Amino acid sequence: MSPSSALDRLADRVREEGSPLTVREPGQASAFGELAAAGPRTSERAGDYAFVVEAVREGYLCHYGESRILEMPDPDLALLAGDLFYAIGIRGLAELDDLESTGILSDLIRVAAELEAAGRPDLAETLWVAQIVALACGKDDQLSSATAALEAGQTDAARAVREWSIETAAANGLGREFDLAQTAIDSRPSNF
Repeated sequence: MSPSSALDRLADRVREEGSPLTVREPGQASAFGELAAAGPRTSERAGDYAFVVEAVREGYLCHYGESRILEMPDPDLALLAGDLFYAIGIRGLAELDDLESTGILSDLIRVAAELEAAGRPDLAETLWVAQIVALACGKDDQLSSATAALEAGQTDAARAVREWSIETAAANGLGREFDLAQTAIDSRPSNF
């Protein structure tokens, strides 16, 4: 399956669940999935990695933003839908049998939730891009240290995470995919 169809595939999967979720056409690119799928660690199973990442991203958006594929349900249903999307992503990840990606995505979910709770969605989005680049290309000690500093609220941690993301994406030829993911973040409604 093509990484670009990950959101459509996810919408189809949720339609299978049936009521009470109302699915709409995604109407946007699978930017994070395409970024995840383009790297040297993930390209052999690009469509599967794209699906996993887009499911986890959709779970995050249901919890902290606006769903890309659901008619916006009431807040309680949105939380449950977010949990469903996380579960779909985690199940897909288990099928990939990739322990490094499991660690990367679990760190992403945990730290992004902490940043959101602290009122720092901008830092959560910075982390999203970095962790998806890590999933695509591999994580190293530099990113681990920068992520820990970000989580601890240290000054300049966001800059270090951003620089790592830019450098790693460029070194692995992910410029276009990186730019698309960054644009997806930049175009989110400002009320999040």
